Amino acid sequence: MEDLKQATDHLQPLNLPAQMGIYFQDRPGRVGVEDTPDAPIIRAERRRLRNWLSTNIPIQWGKKVNTIEHNDEGVSVTFEDGSTAKGDILVGADGINSIVRQHLLQKPAKDLLKLVPLAAIVGEVALEGDAFKRQLELGHSAYVYMSPTLGFANFNGLHEVNPDGVSAKYYWMLMQPDASVEDSEHWLQKATQQEKLDHVLKLASKLPARFRELFELTPASGIKTETHIWRDLELESLPAGRVVLLGDSAHAMTPFRGEGGYHSFIDAMKLSEKLVGLDSKDIDAINAAVAEYNSEMLERGAEAVRNSRNENSDKRTRDTKTKLTTANQLVRPLPEVEIDLKAVRS
Repeated sequence: MEDLKQATDHLQPLNLPAQMGIYFQDRPGRVGVEDTPDAPIIRAERRRLRNWLSTNIPIQWGKKVNTIEHNDEGVSVTFEDGSTAKGDILVGADGINSIVRQHLLQKPAKDLLKLVPLAAIVGEVALEGDAFKRQLELGHSAYVYMSPTLGFANFNGLHEVNPDGVSAKYYWMLMQPDASVEDSEHWLQKATQQEKLDHVLKLASKLPARFRELFELTPASGIKTETHIWRDLELESLPAGRVVLLGDSAHAMTPFRGEGGYHSFIDAMKLSEKLVGLDSKDIDAINAAVAEYNSEMLERGAEAVRNSRNENSDKRTRDTKTKLTTANQLVRPLPEVEIDLKAVRS
């Protein structure tokens, strides 16, 4: 397989390290995390990562699980298109609204997921030249500006650099505390793209000029039409057997610490370690291996869910002694930099 970083890095073709910058209204300078040999970070573009993971794997897209049957002999899945699949282990890596989880626990997603009381507006914008350069200088991969007096939180991120190296796709999310966000009459459910953008620009007017720019450059057409509602998931236990969960299906979390994908990879590697070499007909050995996996995965996952949920709290924002974490690393001081787009081409 191709080198993971080379294949998926969203900064290619620029020779810059992945970097997340954090700015505080009441503190000088900036902190954050950055890819280094001693503390590596890969900020992967989703499509590129999927392509890398798909290497030499014959994937059948568009399948939707209808029924699952499993016993001491094996697992059988029937899909909505009438096709079936049989095997020894079914791994449910099917996301926050997992059908596999619903079958395993006999509970729908709505009974398990917890609302994160945040109203979010999401935007996308294409940048080039000096505007692109200024965003890279704030944070090569992403950045946030934090202040408990603002009444909102924002995340501004690079999606991917275009092949020309002088333009890129960006996205951002602005969030406000709001326990009523899932109500059918919430204003975001009916607001136009322009109304959402106007709301964002009014809030962002409180920011210093360089932190407003990404919002101000976004056209109304770049505002996501759907209402984004955050939910997370903590599970206390799972039955051990031939049906297993990993990733968001087992511990969906908010993105505030950037650890959702990280824990999905850890799940997959730890599950593989437990299953490799097992006799597929030895149900007792399979049950024991899955039970060990579930115990570690659920404890680790639940802690990550709670940490991510609390990372954006006012208390953490106000407390200067609190150690912030992102990309599974403690933040540290980062120097301000000036970037020449031609000089950083690979």
